[in-house]
Amino acid sequence: MESFESYVRFSQRSVGQLASRLEPYFRDVSDDLVRADIGLTLNEFLSTAVLTSGITFAVITPMISMIVGLVTGSILGMLSGLIMGLFVGIFLAVAVFMGFYFYPSVRVGQRRSDIDNNLPFATMYLSTIAGTGTPPAALFDLLGDFDEYGEVSEEAEHISRDIYTFGAGTTQALRSAAQRTPSEKFKELMWGINSILTTGGNLEAYLREKSESFMSDYRRSLDEFTDTLSLLVEMYITLVIVGSVFLIIISTIMSSMGESTTLIVSIQIFTALFLLPFSAVMFIVIVKGVSPLE
Repeated sequence: MESFESYVRFSQRSVGQLASRLEPYFRDVSDDLVRADIGLTLNEFLSTAVLTSGITFAVITPMISMIVGLVTGSILGMLSGLIMGLFVGIFLAVAVFMGFYFYPSVRVGQRRSDIDNNLPFATMYLSTIAGTGTPPAALFDLLGDFDEYGEVSEEAEHISRDIYTFGAGTTQALRSAAQRTPSEKFKELMWGINSILTTGGNLEAYLREKSESFMSDYRRSLDEFTDTLSLLVEMYITLVIVGSVFLIIISTIMSSMGESTTLIVSIQIFTALFLLPFSAVMFIVIVKGVSPLE
C-alpha cells in the first residue's frame, strides 16, 4: 500500500500538470472515484493513469521491435519490427489508460452489489443493537468494527470516522454517507435514520421494519437468481458440452471420409484444450456476476 501511494505521488510530480489539463474531459470519473471509495483525487488518478500508460508504451515498443528484428535478422525486418512495436505499444498504452478510465465505474458496481446484498443482515444487526439503547453514533462504530458485512461495514466505518475523528454531527455524517454511497438502498436507509433522529422517532422500530423489507427483497433476488442459474446451466450444457461433443464426433466422421487429418486433429485439440476450459471459466464469471451471494 505504501509503495502504491509513493507511486501515486511520483506520478503526480511527473505528469501532474498534464493531468490537470485533462481533468475537464474526465469530470464524470470524479464522482465515481468517491462512490468507489478509491481514495484518490481526480488529478492523482489521471496522473497515475497517464504515467502507467507512458511506461507501458516505453517498455513494450522497444521490446517488440527488438524481438521482431532479431527473429527476422534483416533491415526490412527491423523496420517492420519498429512499426509493429509502435502499433502494439500504442494499442497497449491506450488499453491501459482505458482500463483506468473504466475501473472506477466497475468498482462502483461491485460496491453497490456488495452493499445491497449485505444490507439486510447489517440492518438487522443495527436494529438489535439499537434495542439495547446504544447511541446512534455508537451503532455505526460497532458496525464498522464488524467486517462480516463487507462494504456496509466500510460505509459505517466512514460514518464513525466523520463523527469521532472529524467532529461531524451524527446527522451531518449520515447526510455525507447518503451522498457518497453507490447504493440507493443504503442512501434510503441513511436518510431514513437521519429523519428519525431529527424528528425523535423510534429508531429500533424503523431499523427492524427496514431489515424486514430488505430481507424480503433479498429473498426475491435469490429466487430470481435460481431461475437465472437454471437457464444458464441449460445453455451451458446445450451449447458447450453437447456442442463440443457433436463437433468432435462430426470431425471424426469427416476424418474417416478422407478429409485432412491434421486439420481435424487441430480442431479437436483446440476444442478440448482451449474452447471447453475457456467456456467453463466464462460460465463461472457470468454466474458470479449475477449471483446475489457475491
